[in-house]
Amino acid sequence: MQYNISFDICAIIIYVFVLVLFLARKNYSTSANAAYLILLVDSLIAAISDAITGYTIPNADKVPLTFNYIINSVFFLSMNTVLFFYCYYLLRIIYKTRPFTMLNRVFLVVCGIVDVVIIVTNPWTKAVFYFEDNVYCAGNLKIVLYIVSFFMLVNCVYETIRNRQSLKFGQIAGMIMVTVGNLFSVVFQFFHPYQLITSFTVSMALLVIYLSIQDVDNYIDPLTRAFNQQAFEDTLSGFARTRNPFTVVTVKLQNFRKVNETAGIVAGNRILEMIASRLRPIVGKENLFYNSGTRFTVLIHDKGMEENTIISQIKFELRKEFLVGDIEIRLKPQLIVVRYPDHGTTSFELEDAITYCMRQLEKSNTQEVIYADSLILKQVKRNTDMDHIMREALYTEGFRVFYQPIRDAATGEYHSAEALLRLYHEDYGFISPEEFIPRAEKSGLIIEIGEYVFEEVCKTIKSRKFEELGIDYVEINLSAVQCIQRDLRDKLFLIMKRYHVKPEMINLEITETATVSSSEQLLDFMNVMLHGGIRFSLDDYGSGLANMNYLLMYPFHIVKLDKVLVWKAFSEERARVALKYTIEMLKELNYEIIAEGVETTEQADGLKEMGCDKFQGYLYSKPINKDEFVQFIKDNK
Repeated sequence: MQYNISFDICAIIIYVFVLVLFLARKNYSTSANAAYLILLVDSLIAAISDAITGYTIPNADKVPLTFNYIINSVFFLSMNTVLFFYCYYLLRIIYKTRPFTMLNRVFLVVCGIVDVVIIVTNPWTKAVFYFEDNVYCAGNLKIVLYIVSFFMLVNCVYETIRNRQSLKFGQIAGMIMVTVGNLFSVVFQFFHPYQLITSFTVSMALLVIYLSIQDVDNYIDPLTRAFNQQAFEDTLSGFARTRNPFTVVTVKLQNFRKVNETAGIVAGNRILEMIASRLRPIVGKENLFYNSGTRFTVLIHDKGMEENTIISQIKFELRKEFLVGDIEIRLKPQLIVVRYPDHGTTSFELEDAITYCMRQLEKSNTQEVIYADSLILKQVKRNTDMDHIMREALYTEGFRVFYQPIRDAATGEYHSAEALLRLYHEDYGFISPEEFIPRAEKSGLIIEIGEYVFEEVCKTIKSRKFEELGIDYVEINLSAVQCIQRDLRDKLFLIMKRYHVKPEMINLEITETATVSSSEQLLDFMNVMLHGGIRFSLDDYGSGLANMNYLLMYPFHIVKLDKVLVWKAFSEERARVALKYTIEMLKELNYEIIAEGVETTEQADGLKEMGCDKFQGYLYSKPINKDEFVQFIKDNK
């Protein structure tokens, strides 16, 4: 019976195509890339030898026996090592720069030895295949190769699932699809030996991997050709899990903005390239990361890398002049040194320490090197404690929703309020939202916290009968992180339905941060919610970030003037003029205007004269709990 080699020919074409793309674009070295290249070449050899055996086996009487043994041995060796190298590549993706576990190393070595020994000794043992009267025959131990392949693929699935927390969704989906596809082809090939489909399946798998995982843009900054922030986070996390000491040195260039202002952005970009080229020989390209702006980071982890020597070399190289065209530029580097495990035992804690040190650098123009110290450790500990406090508060009523009444400027009545979240802990007391909200956004807890606030407000609207009290709506804040959650709209409508709250009773307050972070998702979200009856406010207008673009781009109904803008308007004449014409413009655009931070009668009278519709501030009431709010509304009816 003739073998069908059409799939092998397709596989060879795909392998050559991917190999050319890989060699053309992959000009940097990582262990995962090296493993992928070996896997690609080995798979190509397997496909070529498989296609050749598709001819030599049926025509054994026309082909020298020695050649048949050699080409079949090459096929079995390359095909079975494809799975070995695939397993190794997967582990390299998962573990990145970390060493494998002892169990993984033992597993790979044992599988590799079993395959190689059985195949290499086959000409004498005839364990895998042999020829008898020019007829190809399967050996008694050929089934062992299939069993080894099966266990290697099962191990790949297991490792993918077990390490799913350290992988992106696309990586998990890609790896599982590839692994299951290979498993299917091994089983299919076993029962249909004349349909040579395995090489084609592997080639499609490697093409999928190349397109979904082996993308250079995911890990390399196109300007500096250094590893990017994503690569830094992955590598830092991997190093922290090894439990081996290492040092993180972050480099920041002081007053770099002046370079862009005086010499231009092109010159600034050229200097960033030059900085990367100067740092690369000192620490090696695999240890250099470009984070963003003017920030570079290097990792010192090898015993041969002496920390003080490297820091001195970095300072020396970056103090040299940078020549861009005819312009000579000198920069002042500032360095941050954070050590594992002294200043953090997780990548999260280490990044906290770096962030805190960055703030210290911003306060000091003279310090050249900042080493993490006990104060930084204290702040890192507070941040870590904050995560525990917030998680605990979700279940122990540590979070409390307060309400600040909003006064109608024309009638003096109260028909709305803003829901404000407060956090209380017995050791820390009341914790400022300015501290815990950014932390919650960074840790991802803001999703659960946001749902908690929304549900508490809906529960209160129902239990305290806000509608009967004359409350038209309650404003609830949404963060940028919440706005990009695809299932947010469904969750909000479900909560409102649970407590029988009309959508008109809810007004969602969006900050300019959300509009910057998730423009398309936000616009889609707002349109769906508007269709359902919920309206939106733009918060902190005039803070220096929110601007006219947001008003024109998004369907806001209310604009809330930032309290700083309000305060300045009653202490500086120029600010007062700016506020007056800002209000006139907003009224012409048919926005309802709420002034925040109203604390004096002078401010209230002045804002009313300018055309503000509503006031919110301590002149009328501080944020109060739900029972106090209900009593306040009753007293001021």
